[in-house]
Amino acid sequence: MFLATIHFPGNCDEAISFYKEVLEAEVRDIAYFKDAPKDSGMESLSLSPNFVMHSLISIHGSLVSMTDGVETKPTGDNFTFLITEDTVDEVTALYNKLLEGGKEVEALAPVFWASMYGVVEDKFGVNWQVMTSDGL
Repeated sequence: MFLATIHFPGNCDEAISFYKEVLEAEVRDIAYFKDAPKDSGMESLSLSPNFVMHSLISIHGSLVSMTDGVETKPTGDNFTFLITEDTVDEVTALYNKLLEGGKEVEALAPVFWASMYGVVEDKFGVNWQVMTSDGL
């Protein structure tokens, strides 16, 4: 199994809520630093007890891990998630939802490999490619 983890700088819960709404993501598991056993060593990290220690969500059938990790690195600089939808209308709707509070990286348009394709950086700094499934 391959699993990617997105590290957030303290707003993982907000991101999970956003992805539940926009991507119809399903939360499979979530644990907070406050839930760690007293002798786990987690208390030495000096992180907010309300930070997400570990979460596992399903987005379009694929699992993604998310955390308010110890390392708070910028997200989105070296990877892009790809989501395919069956119709141009579905791609357009998803692109526009992800764009709310984010920024356009590549305008939504027909391309030679798919009926519709675009790239957006969401408000959390995560990059998403959205395209019709005829591009696969």
